Amino acid sequence: MANAQNQKTTHKHKDTLFRTLFSNSKNFLELYNAVTNENLPADTEITPYPTNELLAKFNDLAAGVGDQLVVFFEHQSTPSQNMPLRLLSYVADILHLHLVNKDKLYGNELVPMPTPRFYVLYNGEQKLETNELKLSDSFKLKDKDPALELTAKIIDIKLETGAKVLKTSETLKSYSYLIEKIRQNMRDGMARDDAIVKAMKLCIEKDVLKDFLQENYAEVLKMLNWEYDADTHMRVIAEENEQKGMQKGINALADLIKQGIPLEEAVEKAMKLNQIQD
Repeated sequence: MANAQNQKTTHKHKDTLFRTLFSNSKNFLELYNAVTNENLPADTEITPYPTNELLAKFNDLAAGVGDQLVVFFEHQSTPSQNMPLRLLSYVADILHLHLVNKDKLYGNELVPMPTPRFYVLYNGEQKLETNELKLSDSFKLKDKDPALELTAKIIDIKLETGAKVLKTSETLKSYSYLIEKIRQNMRDGMARDDAIVKAMKLCIEKDVLKDFLQENYAEVLKMLNWEYDADTHMRVIAEENEQKGMQKGINALADLIKQGIPLEEAVEKAMKLNQIQD
């Protein structure tokens, strides 16, 4: 995999600090061993795979580890229940574009493929409600033995609560420390840019990612500023969409009541109409 120090933010998808830090083969393997509780040797081959348009904004990192296709997501808000569906598209892209000989798909011989494993590394501020997400949870008809399934394990990597995994990955612990210090500074009322700079300087003083931050200071600063801009932008869009949805529902309810439809029936119809429009 490319060395983290050579990563630039001029790629088609802007690099994030998480992707840059763990695109280094050594760091990726350290993260893999910590999350899976395995101990693969340092010479284990790591083969990186690119992100796609659908998942670029979710801070993803995918690589081949031996006979596995391992996908990590660093998530700083509550994990979306639609993550397995997005992952399904992602893994299909990787398999068809990079790992499967399409000419052999129509033959009788079994086409081997790496075993996929999906992990959401949760770094948000809310308490986790579950430790995994399943594609089958979104199926309209529930089946005890679904014909199609995809499971993503959720791993807590927050500094204060992710103790188990952080003990076995110093790089991940250092990353979580930096993110927490930025948040703490912002909770204390500090402007975002100042909060990031102060947290980075503190990490350097405490020998946390010291060499990496010193050698890539300007680049990391750009990454973190872009990430927090993107996070704020997505949050605002989500809030605006929620408000628009509520207003649509209110307008629909008012129209139905004017038509003389009983309140309980009108509420039910307004909710259905709003779901269809969304």
